[in-house]
Amino acid sequence: MMLPSDDILLKYASGVLDPALRLLVEKHLELYPETRRRVAEFNSFGGHMLAAETPAQLTAGSLDRALARIAATPVSDAASPQWPPLETLRWRWAGPGRSLATIAIADSRLQAYALRIAPGKAMLQHSHTDHEWTLIVQGSYRDENGEYQAGSFIEEDEATTHTPVATGDVDCICLAVMSGPLMAQGMMGKVARWIMR
Repeated sequence: MMLPSDDILLKYASGVLDPALRLLVEKHLELYPETRRRVAEFNSFGGHMLAAETPAQLTAGSLDRALARIAATPVSDAASPQWPPLETLRWRWAGPGRSLATIAIADSRLQAYALRIAPGKAMLQHSHTDHEWTLIVQGSYRDENGEYQAGSFIEEDEATTHTPVATGDVDCICLAVMSGPLMAQGMMGKVARWIMR
């Protein structure tokens, strides 16, 4: 089982992850609750760091000023972003046995997708121009680096070139977040880039 890196979990615990990547971690926590222990450790570490800080000296009226600033902050009525249910996505053909859905995540600077691969079918061989984080939510796949089951959180970068192939007897469904486009050769690579635009 591939799990989120300590760097990702520390940023998640600190509240500084991009919204799309934060949602990917939260979906992983639903599928693989054992990771929550690591998140709790990072939260505890952060609490110890704050407790070790030298207390700030308050001046007269500090509490009143803080409460006034809180009261003046507009409260958003928007619900926090969430992954849409898979059955509501607009799936598009991406080759034999493959489909893809683009997912818009509010306030995210990253690209988010859902991918569906039929058993025994492969995605195009591709590399990445930057980072890609993939969560398997159903089924499994294998590539040049190993085999991954549901709940696996796979981190790739520009050093990776791979060809994911769905294994097992159910569709492999993944959620992916990318900080740059993927690179695939030939005509199908052009088609893939057009579909993922």
